[in-house]
Amino acid sequence: MRKIMRRGYQKRYSYDDKKIFIGLTAITMLLIIALVLVALDYFTVSYKDRIIQAYKQETNSQLSDTEFLEEVIEQNQEQRGQIELLEVELAEKGLLIQRLVGQSSINFSISTIRRIDKEDIRFYDDRIIIYVDKPFGAMFTGSKSMYPFINKYALAIEIEPEQASDIKVGDVIGYESKTLNESIIHRVIETGSDEQGWYAITKGDNNPFPDSEKVRFSDISGLLVGLIY
Repeated sequence: MRKIMRRGYQKRYSYDDKKIFIGLTAITMLLIIALVLVALDYFTVSYKDRIIQAYKQETNSQLSDTEFLEEVIEQNQEQRGQIELLEVELAEKGLLIQRLVGQSSINFSISTIRRIDKEDIRFYDDRIIIYVDKPFGAMFTGSKSMYPFINKYALAIEIEPEQASDIKVGDVIGYESKTLNESIIHRVIETGSDEQGWYAITKGDNNPFPDSEKVRFSDISGLLVGLIY
């Protein structure tokens, strides 16, 4: 007995039908997106209105929504301006603190070398005798680079160092500045050696930064061993 095999019916779509289907699908997607955007806008505006109303109620404001928003924006701008001023003020205070820290750091570099022993000082009713090898005196100008350690009313007792190793960090030395072409008396904050030999870095106690030049031993005119006020 023979079986009769029949092929199933298959519907065929034309090219125009496919274009229509794609177009309808695209339009449907655009409508869905538009509806979603409208819904989001509605809920966003509604949420914004609720926030405004809650804020107005909290501040007991009787202004309209537009006036209230304008007032809030104006207050925010004023606060932003105040914040910017505070930031500038804090920055200036930060610089001042850095400068004060730099100045106070000299407390950690005061020389621990005693240049005059107590046995070298004799006290009498009408005089004091200090025994120092080859001392000489010096006076100061009105510069405040070493204030308050040195002021223009102080009198200095200095000696001439014999060698570079006599100079220690924390010592106050007088030297001839090649940069400024004048005599300077500042504190030694660092010593070292380079291709030209020994050098010292100096800084005025009241100055924010070290001196720009390296002081060579040949530049040094005196080493401070005492001050009389």
